[in-house]
Amino acid sequence: MTYDTILTALADPTRRAVLDRLRGGPMAVGRIADGMPVSRPAVSQHLKILLDAGLVSVQGKGTRNLYALVPGGAAPLGDWLGDLRADRPAPGPAGGLQRSLTTRLTPAEAWKLFCDDIAIWWPVARVSLSACSDGALPQGVTLDPAEGGILREVLFDGTQGDWARVTRAVVPEQLTLDWRLGTPDGSVVALAFAAEPGGSRLTLTHDADDGDTAAMWDTVLDRFAAAANSSLSNF
Repeated sequence: MTYDTILTALADPTRRAVLDRLRGGPMAVGRIADGMPVSRPAVSQHLKILLDAGLVSVQGKGTRNLYALVPGGAAPLGDWLGDLRADRPAPGPAGGLQRSLTTRLTPAEAWKLFCDDIAIWWPVARVSLSACSDGALPQGVTLDPAEGGILREVLFDGTQGDWARVTRAVVPEQLTLDWRLGTPDGSVVALAFAAEPGGSRLTLTHDADDGDTAAMWDTVLDRFAAAANSSLSNF
């Protein structure tokens, strides 16, 4: 999600109160609404906005839906705050950009989603050679996550376009790419999957840092986070 979507969601004091209640763990809407100065239907509407902002997830359990905080759900807002953050991460390689997010997936599950299941979630309509050239959108995206493997798009007529080549792969911890999409002379993208309590953190660095690459990775990681949350909640 974008930082402005998160800011809008957090602007309402009731929604902030809902998030505070969920700090204690997953809850059904009735328990969340208990004692609040608004009705249960109103709380449900607030939860929908928080879901759309990527701040909470929902999972069915029996006849109830349990809502929970999404670890790292506010990461885009933290990235946007930049120098105002006391815990601002170090710059990426060679002064490039860095992005990170947390998920309740294990590092192995996050690796599989990013690499093996990339065709399910990658935003081809906005991030692909075809999108840049106003051509037909790709039929799919494939990534061979092994040294020498290729990240490419495949069109319906069988035409292929290569975006990157894998230069290092340590399953399920590190993936380094010789990146060409948007940087035809080459650049370096590095992905790290690290275990954290309750899940894992994905950190992406790119040694090319400009408005286009920043917007590209914000779009890609928004979609990855949404796919990760969906795989957790079946929502």
